Amino acid sequence: MNRRNVLVGLGTIVAGGGAALGTGAFSTVEASRDVSVEIADDANAFLAIDVHEDRDGDDEFDGDDEFVELDEDGDHDTVEFDFSGTDDSDGLNEDAVTRFDNLVTLTNNGSEPVEITIDAYTEDDDGEVDNEISEGFTAYEGDTEDDVIDDKTLDEDDDEQLHVGFEFDTTTDDDVEDIDIIQIEASAED
Repeated sequence: MNRRNVLVGLGTIVAGGGAALGTGAFSTVEASRDVSVEIADDANAFLAIDVHEDRDGDDEFDGDDEFVELDEDGDHDTVEFDFSGTDDSDGLNEDAVTRFDNLVTLTNNGSEPVEITIDAYTEDDDGEVDNEISEGFTAYEGDTEDDVIDDKTLDEDDDEQLHVGFEFDTTTDDDVEDIDIIQIEASAED
């Protein structure tokens, strides 16, 4: 046997062994770990969501909390919105832009800054998020409709809060009256 045949033979064995045994990389790993999860009221969660102080019924806006309220019926308090109308009205004006300043206050109770995004969606027949209402809904800071909330950074400092208002524009092609879900997302910054 000559040297060339020995080298080709050894190369074939090494390549075949590597193919048979793999490279050591993996496609899937499933592992179980212990986890502890605590559910908190909206006001006490990592991202606190609370009815804005102007809408809590304790000051000059008394009675103007019909659009946002703290639902205390379940095990945990949650903030709920209702823009469908009251005893004297049927809902938002047609072909108009309607703003609701200072509805809720967001506070970052976590340990790092987060980026806040707020979007509105319809839901499908199964109650799952379906289509985004991108033109007819805007979340803005406080009472300044020009300060749109889109990846707004909220630091973990207890004193920093984000006051949120909503704008509904029924002059657009989007079906604003079909909004079922207003999603507030807080993502840790990279």
